Amino acid sequence: MLVKHLSSRFVIISLTKFDMLSDYLNFQFDIQGRPVKGFCMRIQDDFHETYAVIVDGYHSFCVWIDSSATWRTSKNAAVEPTILQRIISELSISKQSGLA
Repeated sequence: MLVKHLSSRFVIISLTKFDMLSDYLNFQFDIQGRPVKGFCMRIQDDFHETYAVIVDGYHSFCVWIDSSATWRTSKNAAVEPTILQRIISELSISKQSGLA
């Protein structure tokens, strides 16, 4: 009985993780010969489409699309503008293709 309970629980956890994969975007690209690697994760926000952004070597920050369809960033987004533009571009492409 315990094994059945644990296996059922494992299946539920696995399905939850699988469903959430569409809310993740891994990225890796080069900016001026320097590799940039990280991921974006869509987070719950009642007002905007919002993503947490994690970039190797930087503090995490958020980006979101406001009501005028303009991408905005949190105050603590301390990445170079070219990196930020590329991340937003990757998110925009993913949105258009239905991946994000």
